[in-house]
Amino acid sequence: MVTKKEKVVEPEKVKNTSEEKIDPKPKQNEEKTTKITEKTNDEPQNETEEKAEKAEKKEVSSNHLEESASENFEQMLEDTLVNIKQLEIGDKVAGEIINITDSYIFVTLGGKRDVYAEKQDYIDDSGELPFKKGDTLQGYIVKDTETETLIAKSLLSVNLNILHDAFEEKIPVHGKVQSMTKGGYIIDISGIKAFCPISHIDDKIVIEPKKFMNESYDFRIIDFKDKGRNIVVSRRKVLNEEKKLLRREMLKKLEVGSVVDGVVTRLTNFGAFIDLGGIDGLLHISQFSWGHIDSPSEVLNIGDEIKTKVIKIKGEKISLSMKALQENPVDATLQELKEGEVLTCKVVRNLSFGSFVEIKPGVEGLIPISELSRGRRINNPSEVVKEGDIVDAQILKINLDDRKISLSLKALQPDPWDKVNEIINENDIVNGVIENVVNFGAFVKISEGLTGLLPASKLKIAHVSLDSKNIGDDFKVRVVKIDKNAKRISLEPTNMPESYSDDKNGWHKYKKETKQKDHISEDNPFSEL
Repeated sequence: MVTKKEKVVEPEKVKNTSEEKIDPKPKQNEEKTTKITEKTNDEPQNETEEKAEKAEKKEVSSNHLEESASENFEQMLEDTLVNIKQLEIGDKVAGEIINITDSYIFVTLGGKRDVYAEKQDYIDDSGELPFKKGDTLQGYIVKDTETETLIAKSLLSVNLNILHDAFEEKIPVHGKVQSMTKGGYIIDISGIKAFCPISHIDDKIVIEPKKFMNESYDFRIIDFKDKGRNIVVSRRKVLNEEKKLLRREMLKKLEVGSVVDGVVTRLTNFGAFIDLGGIDGLLHISQFSWGHIDSPSEVLNIGDEIKTKVIKIKGEKISLSMKALQENPVDATLQELKEGEVLTCKVVRNLSFGSFVEIKPGVEGLIPISELSRGRRINNPSEVVKEGDIVDAQILKINLDDRKISLSLKALQPDPWDKVNEIINENDIVNGVIENVVNFGAFVKISEGLTGLLPASKLKIAHVSLDSKNIGDDFKVRVVKIDKNAKRISLEPTNMPESYSDDKNGWHKYKKETKQKDHISEDNPFSEL
């Protein structure tokens, strides 16, 4: 900016200079021009033409000098503007106070444009402004646009302004963990104090709070209040953003079937989380090995470096498998086994339809509930075997196509029906134990493997009432009929009237109910054996 005084003075200098350069004597080039004219043209015919010619030459010379003076002024003006220092954020400046209002102080910086400051920024401890019009005011440039320039008392205002912009634009800032306080840390960001909650210092649960002391990190400002007196920052936000970027990059590279290296970062009861280099994948417990394992910690530890195969990608969720990189032991084992062979197995799971047993690591077979015991009504496999039990079982069937093996405990148990006549006979009165009570009667265990049915119709005639509370009670019964081929025993209470007879003996109702329930659950993988 050029001042009014400069605008007045400079043109005057240009005018004087022009007058000094006008010389009534022709110069060398003018003489040359005259001589040429004399040679090429005839002499002026009269005095009037000669005067006109001299006036024209004088006018040309005058115009030339004026143009030269104008160019000199423009050059001087340009030089003056170049010499004015370009203001930048953070520059310290000083100037004369030209006006003071209720809110602002206006200052002139000489050749520069006028600037202003917030009056409140310069108020002293007593609440008074220790400056008046005409005084010199110093400050730092904190804002500079085409329309306004703002100065502040302290460079701190510059940093606060920058931090506020970083807060608005969600730009990370660099800070150092200075000290610990209740609930978090004090962070020093270019001389400005900020608070970082302990939950925001890392993207994981903080176990060792002191390890972050005196370390420098990038933070995101998540709260900016009271003109910068209350600033809250988060490192976790920055880490999460970085992870999102890495995750997107990794997802572009990953595909189902890829074999990847990773590090175990977390173990749970259902599996392990594997860091694949910026993105986590889940290794489910069922994908650890072909063999059955009870806990991921049996196989892996946090920090282990492992190789896995990507078996599924859904959105940002990645499913991994170690098992997929191992040879399936079932194929070889199925070729070795034969139907009828007796194996020693470990019970690994009890389900409603039977018990799964481990034949070899990674090779399992099923003992259907109907094959757990002879001559005994079983409602749940746990009545016979418990998970972890070691049992001997016979192979009933091998399905190579479906890789399924069906086994039996019952096949290895002696059949009491082979010598039933040595144990009981028809019309015998025996002591039994009530095993179960159903709507059509009660099942009474006479001996191991021999259970008879006490029909509800006969209980009603004998005025006997039984329910689930009686299960396990001793009960005296009469053996009415023994059907060795069907392996059924019909019973009745001992106080039945002598005239009563019933050929149906109640087993027809049991047969009907059994037929309705004679199926294996859809969850049973051996249902088609």
